[in-house]
Amino acid sequence: MTQSIKPQPQPQKKPQGNSTLMVLSILLNFLLLTLGSGVAWILGMAIAQINPHPNPQPPWIEKFFQRSPIAALGRSPQTLTVKNPSPSPPPTTSPKIPLSGEKRQEIQSQLQQLQQDFNTLIGRTAALELQLGISRPDEPLEERLQSMDQQLIAETSGSIADAATTTSVATDGAQTATPQPVDVSRELIVTLPSDILFESGSNALRPGANVILDNLIGDLRVYPQAAIRVAGHSNSLSQPQENLSLSLQQAEAVMGYLARAVGEGYRWMAIGYGESRPSVENTSEANQQLNRRIEVAISP
Repeated sequence: MTQSIKPQPQPQKKPQGNSTLMVLSILLNFLLLTLGSGVAWILGMAIAQINPHPNPQPPWIEKFFQRSPIAALGRSPQTLTVKNPSPSPPPTTSPKIPLSGEKRQEIQSQLQQLQQDFNTLIGRTAALELQLGISRPDEPLEERLQSMDQQLIAETSGSIADAATTTSVATDGAQTATPQPVDVSRELIVTLPSDILFESGSNALRPGANVILDNLIGDLRVYPQAAIRVAGHSNSLSQPQENLSLSLQQAEAVMGYLARAVGEGYRWMAIGYGESRPSVENTSEANQQLNRRIEVAISP
């Protein structure tokens, strides 16, 4: 018996055209993806420029690199520089100018005149304050003047006119009651209103009177071993004997304060004149206030 041999089927070869198409398809998809991403990136940048986000945040990829160790290694260490403060220049002192005896005496005389003018200005300011119902003996002189000026401005036109009239009378009287200290037979006289030193009808110095009296201490120390006369004056509202007694007690109170402040070496005398020596006529309340005064006379 003869067996027939079946022929073996030949393997079929795949066409090479299919693999080529697949590679081309992959490349085309990659190109389209790249082109689309580029177009989307450009479009996103344009939109961001035209309409920016109110609270912009960095992209997540930037956050990732910022937190990564690679970014930390790339950062250069910052160097803290401390600037040494420049030393302040030493205070400069002007050289002392040598003064001759005559020049020194002239300057000392001018200084005494300034102190006396200042004391007189304090007295005149206090007289004006009495007319306006103000009592601020502890405040600086400049603030007291500004306070009076503001009070006059704040009042009505009628009140301002009345206050201006009263102030004018007080100023004229103050010039008579508290004149500039003059040198009459080498005697210096400073006049102060009693109402800034004492309460009405009292012989006790009111709080703040020391501020005014302390301005006289410098004048007294210029003349050691001088004779100091403190005279008290009053108006005619009370009985003459009462006015005489009160003026003497007030003069003694001022004398005692000044004597304790400057120490020994002076000759003191207190006099009470009462109403016998008015500086202006007692025809108005303003004039009566001006007649209540204390005079301090310095005789070298």
